[in-house]
Amino acid sequence: MHWLTKLDGKLEFAEKALLVFLFSCLILLISLNIITRNLFNYSIQLVLEAAPGIVLWLALIGSTLALKQNRHIKLDIVLRYLGRRVRGFARVFSGLIGLSVMSILLVASIEFVANEIRIFGLVGWISVVFPLFFALASFRYALQMVNLSRSGGRREST
Repeated sequence: MHWLTKLDGKLEFAEKALLVFLFSCLILLISLNIITRNLFNYSIQLVLEAAPGIVLWLALIGSTLALKQNRHIKLDIVLRYLGRRVRGFARVFSGLIGLSVMSILLVASIEFVANEIRIFGLVGWISVVFPLFFALASFRYALQMVNLSRSGGRREST
């Protein structure tokens, strides 16, 4: 079990490094495009096409970090008024739902990426973020389930 937590920590570090790199690239590319457009009256089309893809990567990788830190959007207000056992059951149930949905979407996204690559070639590889996101989210939900089962349904702080 300890090795899963250690793996999760290494994944978190890699995700943060990727986010910093992607955000820095986005800022540099957009700034370069603004400078070339204002000074030389020339806009770099590749930057305009790549920027939405980079933003997509930032959003999805950032959301896996939010899931890891248990800071994603959730509706726990009702759980505050329920008993400890019911809260534990509800958290396990919602974790199972999350794990199931992310796993199904992981399988679907792999086929999606294959189609994107077949249709768009090299540009289609940008969509690899979808299976990456769903795999990380599935892993995080599974790890939460293990932690919840070990703690009797109480959230452990990460």
